[in-house]
Amino acid sequence: MAPEQLARVFDKFYRADGSNAAVPGLGLGMSIVKNIVEAHGGEIWVESELGMGTQVSFALPMEYREIFSG
Repeated sequence: MAPEQLARVFDKFYRADGSNAAVPGLGLGMSIVKNIVEAHGGEIWVESELGMGTQVSFALPMEYREIFSG
């Protein structure tokens, strides 16, 4: 993703690829995920290198890690 795309990735209705060939959707997914993660006390971030790929990561407080791991 280009830096200007990365800056908007969590904006509601933002679509990084607005072309007709893009995967269909409303541009709400990343905004919804961010709200869920933050509602549980976590954080989410995106790292991207143009032409190489994009990685989305998140972290939750320890009490949620114990619930999901066991």
